[in-house]
Amino acid sequence: MIRAYNLKQTLLGIACIPAGWIGYLCAWWFFRHFTGHVLERFGYEAPESSLRIAAVVALGLISISGFRLWKRGGGFSSYQDSGLYHEMDLVSGGTAIADIYAHRVTGPAFLLSQLFLAGPLMWLRAFGHFRNRIRPDRALDESLERTLGMLRQINRWQSLAEHPGLEREILLLARMKHIDFSTARGPRLRAYPPDQ
Repeated sequence: MIRAYNLKQTLLGIACIPAGWIGYLCAWWFFRHFTGHVLERFGYEAPESSLRIAAVVALGLISISGFRLWKRGGGFSSYQDSGLYHEMDLVSGGTAIADIYAHRVTGPAFLLSQLFLAGPLMWLRAFGHFRNRIRPDRALDESLERTLGMLRQINRWQSLAEHPGLEREILLLARMKHIDFSTARGPRLRAYPPDQ
């Protein structure tokens, strides 16, 4: 049981690393090349070194923002939950047209923000997956199997206090997603039989 869980966490962690690289590379490309292209359109040719420094500063700010978001327990958000989403009262044709044009700007801006945040967020998720692995222990593995079997036989919501001495095993089973665990009305848990 522990070995399968550790393998899954390791594979998820490994998969997050290239996703983070892609996010950082897209952010680098945008702030290094696209910014220079936009400045050229306005008739200003920025020095190569200035564009590189600006891109590095932007990557630093993205990393700090991603770390702060991850530290608060956040992550990727939906468009409706972001600060870029707006909802106008469509009282006339003019406001409907303004709403459409505003979404043409805020929609891509939201997409780019999520793509750029993928760099730090995916690397931090990889770190979390590697950190979530459980130290292999045959006695603990056998205890987890016994506890899960017992909880599946009970097959009802129950309090954590009903199982003194098994708190560690129950919390590990919840972490491994083998049981449902809720803290809404005190720590409560339920394990379903394998066929459900």
